[in-house]
Amino acid sequence: MQVKIHYRITQDRAGIPQDFSGARRFAVSEGQVIEDMARLELATDYQIPQSAVEICRIEH
Repeated sequence: MQVKIHYRITQDRAGIPQDFSGARRFAVSEGQVIEDMARLELATDYQIPQSAVEICRIEH
């Protein structure tokens, strides 16, 4: 299943406050916790702590 995650980044790699919003499509399996998986992947991609990623909306 494809879902579209709308997210917001609240700080950059150095911990400096930042305000960046975006959206990305993810392929998920039945029963997966979408928010946790998306937060982890986005944090890894942007090289920031998971706490800096806010999930705003999920479209199925």
